[in-house]
Amino acid sequence: MAFKTCGFSKKWLVIAVIVMCLCTECYCRCTGGADCTSCTQACTSCRNCPNAKTCTNSQHCVRARTCTGSTDCNRAMTCTNSKDCFEAKTCTDSTNCYKATTCTNSTGCPGH
Repeated sequence: MAFKTCGFSKKWLVIAVIVMCLCTECYCRCTGGADCTSCTQACTSCRNCPNAKTCTNSQHCVRARTCTGSTDCNRAMTCTNSKDCFEAKTCTDSTNCYKATTCTNSTGCPGH
């Protein structure tokens, strides 16, 4: 009897680990979607990505460190074709680059 219980538990453990790995990957990287608040690593083509470290063609990327074609990149250090790059050190084709040391075709750059 104990053997069957142990075997049953191992099967469930394996299934739980597989599901956990799949969910972790899902939450880390998101592609598309209206609400990607659970994505913590990367967002691509998402409408709401407040917690992602990297945003590509996404919106509301307030914590992203790197933005490409995205909006609300308030804390991004590097912005390319993005908006509201208030803290960015490098801006290319972006807006509101108030602290940028390297600015190419961008607005709000110091000394421009």
